Amino acid sequence: MKSMKISETQASILASVSASMFLWGIVASIGPLAASGSLVGRLPPYLKTFILLLGPAAGLLGDSLFGFLSDRAGRKKIFAATMMSYGLGLLVISASTYADSFLGLAAGLALAELGVEGEMAPSLSLMTEDFPISSRAFYLTLATDMSNLGASFIAGLLLVSPSVSYAYIILGSGIGLLAVLTYARLKMPESFRWLRQAGKSEEADSVREKLVLDQKEESITHPGYLIPMISLVLMGLSQYLTYGLMAFIIGPYEFPQSSFDQEIILYANLGATLGGILSAYLINLSSRRWFASLSFAGGLLTTLWILALSSNLSDPFVFFPLLFLNMIMSEFAWTARLVLEPESFPTKLRGTAIGAIRAFPIAAYDASIYLTSSFSVYQFVLFNLALWGLGLAGALLWLAKGFETKGISPDYAQRHRGAGTRRKEE
Repeated sequence: MKSMKISETQASILASVSASMFLWGIVASIGPLAASGSLVGRLPPYLKTFILLLGPAAGLLGDSLFGFLSDRAGRKKIFAATMMSYGLGLLVISASTYADSFLGLAAGLALAELGVEGEMAPSLSLMTEDFPISSRAFYLTLATDMSNLGASFIAGLLLVSPSVSYAYIILGSGIGLLAVLTYARLKMPESFRWLRQAGKSEEADSVREKLVLDQKEESITHPGYLIPMISLVLMGLSQYLTYGLMAFIIGPYEFPQSSFDQEIILYANLGATLGGILSAYLINLSSRRWFASLSFAGGLLTTLWILALSSNLSDPFVFFPLLFLNMIMSEFAWTARLVLEPESFPTKLRGTAIGAIRAFPIAAYDASIYLTSSFSVYQFVLFNLALWGLGLAGALLWLAKGFETKGISPDYAQRHRGAGTRRKEE
C-alpha cells in the first residue's frame, strides 16, 4: 500500500459511510430481535417469519432504486432521501416498541431498511471514486465493517442492560448517528469522477483539489461485463445469505430463547468485525482474484466443521467459537465482493451495477428465510454449506476468467479493439 494519508474532505466521506454502516448493523438486527420476542410481545410463527422477511424486502427496493438514481442524480443527493427514510423509520420503531405495537414496528422497520440499504450503492461508489486507488480497498473495508460493530453494539447493550427500554436505545442511537451523518455530509462533496462524467468539469476539478490521490493512475479499457456480473452474483448470493442466516436467522428459528438469540448476534458480528479488520490489511497483499478464492474456500471449510458438530450446537461453548470463526471467513468473503463490485464497473454504471448485483442476494435471502423456517439445525447448516460452495464457484470463475482490478483506475475507457490493454494516466 503506497500511502494511508487522506484529506479532511475524504475523512468526512469516511465518517459518513462508517456512521451509515453502523446504523445498518443496528437496523439489520431489529427484525431478528423482534422475531425472538425482544422488542414486542412473543410472536406466532407466521408473524415471526413475516418480520424477518420484511426488512430485506424493503432493503431490496432501496438498494435497486437508489443505486439506479445515484448514477443519474449523483452520489451525494441520494443521501437526503435515505436519511429521511431511516430517520422516520427509527422514530416509528422506537414509538412502537414503547407501545408494544407490532404494526408500528413493521412500518418503521420497512422505512429504516429502505433507507440504510439504499445508501449502500452510492456510498461504495463515492468511496471508490474519491479515495486513492492504492488504499481504497483498505478504507472501503474498514468503513463497511462498522455494520458488524453496529449489530454487536445493539445486541451487547441489550444483554448487559436488559432493563433499559429498547425504545430509548434505538432512538438514542439513531439521533446520535444522524447527528454525525448530517455533519459529515454537509462537509463532504460530490464524487469528482461522477461530476466529470456528468460534464461538470470545473466543479470536478475543484473537488479533486481537496482530495489526496495517487499521482499516477493505471487504467484499462473495460474487458466486458458478463464475467463480473455472473461471478459477483454468485459470490453475493453465497456471502449475503450465509452471513444473514447464521448471524440473524438461526437464532429465532433454532434457538428461540431471547438471550441466546442476542448472544448469537453479538458473537457472530464480533467475529465479523475482527474479520473486517484483518481483511482490510490483507486484501492488498495478493490479487483480488486469489483473495476471493481463498476467502470462500475458508468459509466452506469452517461451515463443514459446524456441520460435523451440528448435533451439539445447542451448547454455546461448541457453537459460539465455531460461529465466531465462520464469521471471520464470512467477512473475508464480504471484503472480496465489496471491493470487486465497485471496482469492476465504470463510473456511469457503478451505482446501477452495484444495486443490480445486490438485488439477487437480497431477494434470495428473503426466499431463504421462508424456506429455512421448517429446517432442522442439520438441514440449516447443510443449506449454508451449499451456499458457500456456490460462492466458491463464483470466485473460481473470476480467478479463471475475470480480470484483475487491484491498482486500476475506476475510470474505465469505452471498449474498443484491443480492450484489456493498460495505459498510464497522470
